[in-house]
Amino acid sequence: MGEIIAIASQKGGVGKTTTAVNLSAAFAQLGYRTLLIDVDPQGGVAASFGMSRYDIEAGILEIFSENIPIERTIHKTEIENLALIPCNVWSDEEEKRKLIGSAAESKLKSAIRPVVDKYNYLIIDCPPSLGNLTFNALISADSIIAPIQCEYYALKALGRFLKMTRAVKEEHNPSLRYRGFLLTMVDMRNNLTKRVIEKVKYTLKGMVFDTYIPRNVRLAEVPYYGRPVMLFDRFCKGSKSYFDLAKEIIASSEVVRQKEVA
Repeated sequence: MGEIIAIASQKGGVGKTTTAVNLSAAFAQLGYRTLLIDVDPQGGVAASFGMSRYDIEAGILEIFSENIPIERTIHKTEIENLALIPCNVWSDEEEKRKLIGSAAESKLKSAIRPVVDKYNYLIIDCPPSLGNLTFNALISADSIIAPIQCEYYALKALGRFLKMTRAVKEEHNPSLRYRGFLLTMVDMRNNLTKRVIEKVKYTLKGMVFDTYIPRNVRLAEVPYYGRPVMLFDRFCKGSKSYFDLAKEIIASSEVVRQKEVA
């Protein structure tokens, strides 16, 4: 059975979509079957693969509103082993945004169930809020990756996010766990960055990934090229960091499996 990982944070601009897109691509290029699911109405995943509304026959909108089989919403990408379900709700479609935002909290979980065994990893890109779409993702997920931008305000928002995820675990999804907190937009030349890293590691002992994502212009160019970063600059720092993150997650998965066998 594949692992369902939600990329979640209530704060915008911390690198959720960047992480969802490039981590999924890294998993796929390392040989792991991966499904990327976008529940963020900003539609960053589709843009990151060069898709417009005219390229999408069905997506997350139909899953939430029409009960169509999930297989009809899955789109292939140019990367072998990587498929995606786009969020086909656009910025000018307010009624559709309200429609998917009011869906039952277990809707996504029910939709995903038929295809979980077909993938090694299912990555869900969440919107920058603690609303119903994020709840849908967390109720569906096995684990959470929470990006944290290396700035002071990111620390202030952390407590509320921890409280919310704890409530989801206690009331709806007892098996939910943290895969880890991911430090993003890291610039080690900045003293504030170093202080934030120290504070986060102290506060979240043992839950912070060893891999961090550097501030890298190539990552910001993903929507411009309409391709994950490793497809247009495989050797840049951003690309290397997401391959390192994928390998760190895979290695920890192997440790867990070995313990279960033992």
